[in-house]
Amino acid sequence: MLFTFPRIPRSLVLLLLISAVEFLPAAGQSNSSIEAIAATPSVRVTVDPREIVRRSVDADQRNTKLAKNYTYQERIAEKRLNKDGRAKKQEIKTYDISILYGEPYRRLIQRDDRPLKEDEAKKEEEKLNKFIAKFKDETPKDREKRLAEADKRREDQRAFAREIVDAYNFRLLGEGQVDGRGVFVIEAIPRPDFKPKQPRAELLSKFRGKIWIDKNEYQWVKMQAETIDTVSFGFFLFRLHKGSTLSFEQTRVNEEIWLPRHIAVDASARVALMMNAQFQQETSFSNYRKFVTDSRILPGMEEAQPK
Repeated sequence: MLFTFPRIPRSLVLLLLISAVEFLPAAGQSNSSIEAIAATPSVRVTVDPREIVRRSVDADQRNTKLAKNYTYQERIAEKRLNKDGRAKKQEIKTYDISILYGEPYRRLIQRDDRPLKEDEAKKEEEKLNKFIAKFKDETPKDREKRLAEADKRREDQRAFAREIVDAYNFRLLGEGQVDGRGVFVIEAIPRPDFKPKQPRAELLSKFRGKIWIDKNEYQWVKMQAETIDTVSFGFFLFRLHKGSTLSFEQTRVNEEIWLPRHIAVDASARVALMMNAQFQQETSFSNYRKFVTDSRILPGMEEAQPK
């Protein structure tokens, strides 16, 4: 069976992909020009890298609330590599993520970029029917409790994200452009004196890197990451080894929200007692659509277009 890299929740992506392999100034940006920007009284506050990152964390937390109203498609292409770095196995799965009864629901719709075979499509239909049956007779009290628990989990994730500001020393490398948008380019190096307040926040010390932050909206447009130590998840059931690299890109949708566009992982990992595996995984997101309730699409709503 093809090795499967555990799916990273979006909130954790923001935390894990705060690192980069290289710390280089943006193209065309010299150190002297960076100093000149910092010396300009009118912009001194906005180019303070710590303040920029703090604003970006706040902006993403507002973003997360809006994201609950969007459905999309997710295409995951995974390769398992041999010792020479060549692909040994490859698998591609495409999912449709919808919102049902206030919960995200992932439904497999394609395998290797082809429609599902009849038997597999039938299994997916059965899974969907079971999911609907689970919630359709739910009492208002039970629904309220379930959604409150989901909100609590999201708040815990937001508290976790706020640890970023204290976990790193930040340095402004310069300014540049990504997809025609002006960005700050900031390096992030773990602080040796960081004392985490939230569960698992100690993982932040295992990453270093670079972030591209939109100058107008303070959203994380792009990130690159490298692990500087072994990262363990789930009581050592999964280990991501030192030197693994990750990248993450977002895009602006519907003139109101930034959503993931692409995630790439090139890593060596160990799952439970299995042998180490070298793999690459690319996840692309598309067909964002906005909902007004948990099961109805806005009348006449078309695919949300990136801006």
